[in-house]
Amino acid sequence: MYYDLVASLPFLPYFERADRLPITRLRLDQRLRLLKPAHAEQLARAHSLVRWRPDRLLGTADAAQVKEYAAVMASPLDRPLREYVAFRMSQQTLVAALRRKREGSASLDGTAWGAGPWVRHVQRHWDEPDFRLARVVPWLLQARDLLAASDARGLERLLMDVAWRWLDRCAQQNTFSFEAVFSYFFKWDILRAWLACDANKGKTRFRDLIDKVTHVEQS
Repeated sequence: MYYDLVASLPFLPYFERADRLPITRLRLDQRLRLLKPAHAEQLARAHSLVRWRPDRLLGTADAAQVKEYAAVMASPLDRPLREYVAFRMSQQTLVAALRRKREGSASLDGTAWGAGPWVRHVQRHWDEPDFRLARVVPWLLQARDLLAASDARGLERLLMDVAWRWLDRCAQQNTFSFEAVFSYFFKWDILRAWLACDANKGKTRFRDLIDKVTHVEQS
């Protein structure tokens, strides 16, 4: 249990209602020194893979990322953290599939495009508008519509909200556990990324990301 650590963390407002970070990364890292070495190592491995990055908004993936995912999942991880890593990679994978479908891909070729539990399912149901996942992944159709509208800000907001709520549920299961600590850490990371966004540049950013992804895949 991490009573002292959790009690030392300031309240973290929902990302859309915040105008600043309630704690700096330096201060947060100082608090995290209270983690057991094994938990600190797990958190560092997971964060390296699933931290919130702009180039992941469109579900980009490459062979290195897929390999890193396999390595992280093969390493010792507490079950809740393992489930969060799988969840985040599933998010990226499904958005990658939606993007390819939007761009007119007839199928998924042999290149690295995603990782996680939904890869084979998407490949089997590529011709279905929702990959037969709308019932189990409620946000999928909304993400598809936001991609179609080139609404980068809206898509990021949706994905962040889904992840934030996942982390909230995880933390509520045990208030002073490692789950509560990593949930706070990853919500802080979402808030950091959200505050770094410029709402007025959403569509331009979306087009820039499209150009970047297309260039990478064609090179």
